[in-house]
Amino acid sequence: MEFPITNEFVQEEAKTIQDGKRMLVLANRILAQQGIFDAFGHISVRNPEDPNTFLITRSLSPELVTMDDILTLDFNGDIVSEDKTQKTFLERFIHCSIYKARPDVNCVAHPHPPEIITFMATGAQYGSIYHLDVTFHEGIPLFTDIPIESGALINSMAVADDLTKALGEKRGVMIRNHGIVIVGESIPRVIYSTITLRDNIKMLLPAIASGAKPVYIDRESAEYGTYTHFCGSPFKRCWDYWNSLAKKTYEDIAHLEH
Repeated sequence: MEFPITNEFVQEEAKTIQDGKRMLVLANRILAQQGIFDAFGHISVRNPEDPNTFLITRSLSPELVTMDDILTLDFNGDIVSEDKTQKTFLERFIHCSIYKARPDVNCVAHPHPPEIITFMATGAQYGSIYHLDVTFHEGIPLFTDIPIESGALINSMAVADDLTKALGEKRGVMIRNHGIVIVGESIPRVIYSTITLRDNIKMLLPAIASGAKPVYIDRESAEYGTYTHFCGSPFKRCWDYWNSLAKKTYEDIAHLEH
């Protein structure tokens, strides 16, 4: 059974560069407020005015991001916006490679949540025990092929391309001892997937530690849940809630529409 993903309940797409910049600021602050981003981590959006480029912040801690900090990069990782003197992320190639290979993807996030790194260290099989975390019902592959000389970073196009191959057509790929990459059709959907994944793993870790065998949500239920949560009022409720928390924490973004 197929459940089509639509935008029925929430206008979530960035339609201009200014939309993209505004939503990127909100996304960085939301993930910082949630403790998913700390001093590190980055999120990008495909440029709605030029799909062969993308918007991402300069090398800066997510909690500090403003609209003035957002650059436009091409798929080689080069700055094509006006100020080419800014320092970019070493791991920007993750975004370059995925956008080039996946025309269905309009947003890429790369956080390093401690819970997810701990989960990978257990060697356990990923599955969802939380009804809101169902967008990874096709599974999350594990990437382990980072060369020693890279310093445990995805800091070249060659390594990023290997990561993209591991991602395949999925919504996320875990990077052992490092973090995760999550992709989706829009910034709000990637935010939703990232937060609910982290929350599911927070619940899953104690179950694994207890020695119990977790009972996972079955594939068909998860597929329907994805349709319900991405296309229904719960999605908008979550997006409004996470924006509200971020705006209360960071008063300088309170004026930004979400």
